[in-house]
Amino acid sequence: MTHIFQKFILAVLAAAITGSFSLGVAAQATPKPEPTAKPKIKTQPPDAGVPPPPARHDYKYKYSRGGTYEKAIAVAPNINLTLCVTEGNLRINSWNRSEVRVYVEGGPKFAFKVVDKGPDGRPVWISAMNLQATPGVNAECIWGETVEVDAPAGTSLKLTGKEINAQVDGMRKVNVKTVGGDISLRNIKEGVSAYAGEGGVTVEESWGQVNLETTNGNIVVVDSGPSDIGDTFRAKTNSGAVSLTRVTHRALDVSSISGSVLFNGEIKSGGTYTFGTTNGTIRLALPSATGCKLAATFRSGSFASELPFKIETMNVAPGDLKSIVAKLGGGGDAVLRLSAFAGLIGIKKQ
Repeated sequence: MTHIFQKFILAVLAAAITGSFSLGVAAQATPKPEPTAKPKIKTQPPDAGVPPPPARHDYKYKYSRGGTYEKAIAVAPNINLTLCVTEGNLRINSWNRSEVRVYVEGGPKFAFKVVDKGPDGRPVWISAMNLQATPGVNAECIWGETVEVDAPAGTSLKLTGKEINAQVDGMRKVNVKTVGGDISLRNIKEGVSAYAGEGGVTVEESWGQVNLETTNGNIVVVDSGPSDIGDTFRAKTNSGAVSLTRVTHRALDVSSISGSVLFNGEIKSGGTYTFGTTNGTIRLALPSATGCKLAATFRSGSFASELPFKIETMNVAPGDLKSIVAKLGGGGDAVLRLSAFAGLIGIKKQ
């Protein structure tokens, strides 16, 4: 029995050395297999078998390579803050501290850059620097799944971005320009300038000079007016609607190439109001006591008003395009200019 057991052990060891782990094969004397041709290795591109990158607005792949960082710096109350955010969800809020705090989740390490200081040595102009950027390439730009900024209420903000959704609340002045994503601005005290390439712009309870533009998006403004005499309002979109409610500037210039223009407010004495669309509808809701001078251009049959008006002059151009000058209501020194080349113009009572 001992001799048989020893033979069994030797058979198992032999199987292990030759790479066979089957006891059945080790117990039988099988013929040596014929050599086979070495399989050909199929060459594939480096990306073969790798899942495609995430969709345009799915940032998980990029953000998984970032970390969580937070920094703060003492500043002057009326700080100038320059910020570049290439991607992510951005929130900027005001607080009652003379300090700027930046929190980045899923983004790069960063540091503050002091551009200028005041007489007391406190920074009056700062920006954020990406410490992980390639030298000379977007060194001033940060990114993250979430980027939060707290800054003094007296901050003047200059923001640039690429694919971001930005919410700004409570700054003194805001100048923002983005390639993609929506911009939401609220409680801006002394002026707003915003450009969104592929996105919409929403402005609430903001004052001063207002200049808004989008390439492909809607513009919505609720409760806005001048902070100084002579402040004007301008809104322009190539493909989208413009909706204005309780905008009290005396000089408005509003246009859309392919979209509607809506205005619900007052025509103030001495004001100049220009609303135009190439391919859309203009609808105004005005107080019943409104009086102004009206100049309108429209296709025949596409003008209607619930407020009384008296035509002073009328011209008809080729293509049945009419231009009229009229008194709306009792007339007055305000001027209302309306033009819709392929849509309706409607004026109704509030």
